[in-house]
Amino acid sequence: MASLPTILLLLAALSAGATVIAAIIAFRSQREASSAIFPIVREEERNRAQRARISIFVWIAVTALFIGGWLGTLRLSGSAESAAGPAEASPTAAAVIEAQPTPAPASTATPVIEPTATAAPLQNQEPTSAPPTDTPPPAATDTPVPSATATATPPPTATATNTNTPLPPSATPLPSATPTATPTSTPTRVPLPGERVPAPAGVRVGPIQFSAELDSEQSPVNPATTFTDGLAQVYGVFSFKGLEEGLPFKIIWYKNGAEIARDEGQWEWGRQGQSFVFLSPKGPGLYKLELWVNDTVVATKLFEITPRPK
Repeated sequence: MASLPTILLLLAALSAGATVIAAIIAFRSQREASSAIFPIVREEERNRAQRARISIFVWIAVTALFIGGWLGTLRLSGSAESAAGPAEASPTAAAVIEAQPTPAPASTATPVIEPTATAAPLQNQEPTSAPPTDTPPPAATDTPVPSATATATPPPTATATNTNTPLPPSATPLPSATPTATPTSTPTRVPLPGERVPAPAGVRVGPIQFSAELDSEQSPVNPATTFTDGLAQVYGVFSFKGLEEGLPFKIIWYKNGAEIARDEGQWEWGRQGQSFVFLSPKGPGLYKLELWVNDTVVATKLFEITPRPK
């Protein structure tokens, strides 16, 4: 049977996978909402993307909860193992304490002084054995090391202050260079009332492709320029590049030279990509689609609706 940490880790992995799926759904819905022309479709995709974002936060919280429980179980098992370690070490400490009384025979060696004739050589051995046992314990060897390192630190601070002094002369030319950049942002042209405003130089729209059906990627299926009467809708699919948010965008449909539909607004579908418009044809005839940016026709194309064969 799997342990509790393993179960928590598996649940965290499952919730992380759910988070990734929700993120993919949110991304696709947002992309569909940005490229769709129908307001209803855009609203539905935006709501779906919003729900996916909420589920992302929920799954992230669930994943964090499972990971926290997994870490907690690991800490509890680690603390249990560490608690067993000191209990085993206590016998060794007792053994060391028991071993320490061994130096006691050094004091018992003093009765050996009984032979007075050999007292001189015994005194020569006592100083040799006493110093090694007493001198090593002092911690005097550690104190001079930090004192030497502390005195060495101030010199580098003095050198750092000297290296900073030549910097101000090199920084002085910078203020003189800044005024030159200001004239570049000043030229802004405001159109006069009634003046025609052309499309920006970088705008590219088209070519237009007409189709009676779109696939899942919003691309035309069997594009053509001639259709038989009876179609519910004709889609005009076009690519675009260089469009900015807020640019005036206009769609005009014509039949046999007369305007039959118009839609004006501001562009809000990104800088580069593919989009489409649609029209419900009104009987046989020659139709034309015009796409405008500002006061310029950036793309136009004709298609024909022929009568149904009898």
